[in-house]
Amino acid sequence: MKITKRFGYMTLASSMAASLLLIPTHTFAQEEELVLEEVTVTARKRVENLQEVGLSVSALSDKDLEIRFDVDLQTLQNASPNLVIDDIQQGPGSPAAMSIRGVGTTDVEKNFDPTVGVVIDGVFIGVNSGMMLKAIDLQSVEVLRGPQGTLFGRNSIGGVINVTRGKPDFDGFSGLAVAGLGNNGHVQADAFVNFTVTDTFAFRLGGALRQSDGWFYNTTLKRDVGEMDYTIISPSFTWKPTEDIEIYYRYDQTTQEQDANTLLNVAQPDQVWCFYYNQCAQSVTVPQTGDRYTVAQNDDPPYQTYFDTKTHIINATWEINEQYDVVYVFGDFSTDEEVYQDWDATALTLYHTDRPATWDQQSHELRLNYAGDRLSYTAGLYYWDADYHIDLYSYIGFGDFLFGLPAGTVLEVPQSVWQTTKSKAIFVEADYRLTDNWTLTVGGRYTKDKKTNAYEDPLMPELEELGGPDNPFKKSWDEFTPKLGVRYQMNDDLMFYGLYSKGFRAGGFSGRAGTYEAASIPYDPETVDNYELGMKSEWMGGRLRLNASVFTMDYKDKQEEGSVPTSQGTGQQTVVLNAAQATIRGMEVDFNWLFTENFRLEGNLGLLDASFDEWIDPPTGTDLTYLDLRRAPDMTATVSPVLTFELGNGLLTARAAWHYVDDIEYTILNAPQAQAPAHSTVDASLVYTLNNLSVSLWGLNLNDDDSWQQGYDVGAAVGFAGLWTYTAVRPPRAYGVNVSYRF
Repeated sequence: MKITKRFGYMTLASSMAASLLLIPTHTFAQEEELVLEEVTVTARKRVENLQEVGLSVSALSDKDLEIRFDVDLQTLQNASPNLVIDDIQQGPGSPAAMSIRGVGTTDVEKNFDPTVGVVIDGVFIGVNSGMMLKAIDLQSVEVLRGPQGTLFGRNSIGGVINVTRGKPDFDGFSGLAVAGLGNNGHVQADAFVNFTVTDTFAFRLGGALRQSDGWFYNTTLKRDVGEMDYTIISPSFTWKPTEDIEIYYRYDQTTQEQDANTLLNVAQPDQVWCFYYNQCAQSVTVPQTGDRYTVAQNDDPPYQTYFDTKTHIINATWEINEQYDVVYVFGDFSTDEEVYQDWDATALTLYHTDRPATWDQQSHELRLNYAGDRLSYTAGLYYWDADYHIDLYSYIGFGDFLFGLPAGTVLEVPQSVWQTTKSKAIFVEADYRLTDNWTLTVGGRYTKDKKTNAYEDPLMPELEELGGPDNPFKKSWDEFTPKLGVRYQMNDDLMFYGLYSKGFRAGGFSGRAGTYEAASIPYDPETVDNYELGMKSEWMGGRLRLNASVFTMDYKDKQEEGSVPTSQGTGQQTVVLNAAQATIRGMEVDFNWLFTENFRLEGNLGLLDASFDEWIDPPTGTDLTYLDLRRAPDMTATVSPVLTFELGNGLLTARAAWHYVDDIEYTILNAPQAQAPAHSTVDASLVYTLNNLSVSLWGLNLNDDDSWQQGYDVGAAVGFAGLWTYTAVRPPRAYGVNVSYRF
């Protein structure tokens, strides 16, 4: 059935694309003056026209973002095909699970490197709990699909989300103030003020506040839970000491406090929580509480739960002459968090954790850009340094089942982990125009990584000699990621490209080990070889933009992490193995159609056929090749009409977006209680602008879809269903009103 379904999707998409290509370009010749605005992107670390870039990119401009009312990167996922972004509800900081073209990761631990890179103002964020950027002060968002190993390097194996925010300008005194209210206690307040101090120095001060009462009810505590308070302050400046040199600096400080009681117990009859403790889901699709927005955790009195970040960014550019410029990008990103979490999602104390942790990363990138008549290139050096430390306390209340302890005994199991990463790289990507129509792209990046891993764990005394803070485990890896592409510019409106690119996700050590073996044995990098054919086109005199691609990706040494049972420590541990090989094939379509001056239709379509080629369970030898990849839906689709017209002395813009996602697996063994069947969400907004004043009505998930966005089997293994499964549900219907004023 699945093969037939996928084939049907491919046939439908091919027919749609072919039909659009057959539309004659002269159909609306009488309205040729009506054209779509040009879109520029920095997907290759230089400004280029979207239609001239030989890779798959979706882009949102500042005008697009103004009418979307996104909360964070999660609500931006409908802007691109084959993109899945979920808040996995595992503590403050909104840990993110991001997947592009079926390549993703899902764990909360910071030692697990991401597969999708989030780049903010040129700085790569290397940890999942800092990647779910709030949609505040965004100027543009680009989604680069497929491995970006040449220019972005390690941990961009699935793709990159490239975000640019507002910068100081030299247009004098200006600013923006936004106030908003919504359901579930939503409060929003944003303010940005720009000062032109001199002809060479501009300063900008920004800040924002978000508050919410949450949307969960706790049956154990008999009160609403899920409250969140978020603030950010962002001073920045642009300094031009000479006409050829520009230095941009930005500092961000964020504070987020929130409840963490958002997980649901969906333990089935063959899992320990159910058959031993009688803590069972009501069915495969209904959690123990009977409602997806009702939880049962018992973590009272409330513990302080916070996630604070500090970011320093420097972008310095020196335009040597018309052909050469040098760019230096510095980033310093740190997080400090404290979270007490009830993972068992029941009224009992079975498995709780206290997780104070810190993350510090610094990066330096130096690039030389050259633009000649035929040859252009970007070459550079990159250095990355990151430190992660967690003092984890696990509170184990199922010792009577595992260790034969008296019922009601709660064990306190401490474990401290230190991990460091140092990465160096050299890279180049060059375009050579062979003729007026043909351009060849050649690139490569050499990366060398070094990681250390240290534990303090009283249940693993063997770590005292090797593996402790004074003598950590160490491992180095190196990788070369090439790129080869060709573009054929058939005419001003039609370009075809072919592309081969390679990406890799770094190797590492487990950060949640329960045995010496799991703590000491590293796993190796995983790689993806991407083969892609694409088309960039504009039709009807520039009123229809249609971009499409087909691709095949060869996934090797795929890292599979899973929670497996153990008779030591907490009774379970997370083990990562290079266990699988997979092939992912697909098709992607982006379109933007300006029907009239007042009506525009935009959207996208993504199709995937993702399957394992080889996956043998090491402990049992069981063939698991039949399983589906996680977060790799067969189809994603978005259709978004936008209507704009004059009303009185102002302008009214109405937008709606329907976003469809096919069936998704969230657990490594495809547990049915943690699957999300095909689902869709509907967003809409109505914006009326009069001079500098705007009043907006907005709604997200208006159809109140309550599908899962996270699922995790704890302690599951082949032949053993595990301790329990927890899930997290997507946010319910949200709506509100915003008033903004520009000056």
